[in-house]
Amino acid sequence: MTNLLIAGLLASLLAGPALAAPSAQVFDAVPKPESVDAQWRARLCALLPQPCDVQQLGLYRPRGAAAGEYIALSAEPLAMARVRRTTGARGWQLDRVHQFPVYLDAMRKDGKEEGAAAQDTRLSLAPALYPLADGKWAVAVLQTASEMYSGGGASFDTADFVPLEDGKAVHEDIPFSCYKMIRACFSEKDYKTSKHCHDESNGSLRIVYGAAAKPGGPYDWQYTWLQTEWPQNEPKSAAVTTRIRFTAKTTERAGFCGGPQ
Repeated sequence: MTNLLIAGLLASLLAGPALAAPSAQVFDAVPKPESVDAQWRARLCALLPQPCDVQQLGLYRPRGAAAGEYIALSAEPLAMARVRRTTGARGWQLDRVHQFPVYLDAMRKDGKEEGAAAQDTRLSLAPALYPLADGKWAVAVLQTASEMYSGGGASFDTADFVPLEDGKAVHEDIPFSCYKMIRACFSEKDYKTSKHCHDESNGSLRIVYGAAAKPGGPYDWQYTWLQTEWPQNEPKSAAVTTRIRFTAKTTERAGFCGGPQ
């Protein structure tokens, strides 16, 4: 073995394993939460700040979590709770709850809350944590606007990314996901002969996290918008998908299914 090869092997050993790129921590929806606990909504609401709307709760499992560990996401109040399934009378133990009073207060001061209410926009939390920096995470607060059409409809989600330890949003008004379906058939003949009776589009956000410019600094977020268009009277094989990169200053580049009307 040559000295050069030995030196190379020693260098690779001393360097240690390569650091994995930052990635989001995804929560998977529990498919049948009633099979975990028939009264899970009422019991988890009792652990959360009041008032709590039992119909605005979702139950999730963090990927790779230990048995019995869950995440409860609440829209009213806006909160994320780490909970544990127990064998006691109450059935659940609250490990930690995250609320976002600084963010919500900033929304009120900026008038965004009144604007959202006027447009009948709902707030919710996306089921994931997003890496801001080493050891720092954010939640995505979704603002969902919906539209109803005759024979169709649309939904548009924008995201404010808010530090888990609370604070003002660090990335605001980012297109997150959308779906639009507009009816294109209006007669019995249309429905019998058309290959597709709607114009449909759907889009979603992808984020790649680049290395921080300096140790402990924020990660470099790079956005890509993925959108699929399926025109009327065309087979699904004719649907076209595009990818567009954008920044926080060029969100208009994201197609966003045509945007709210």
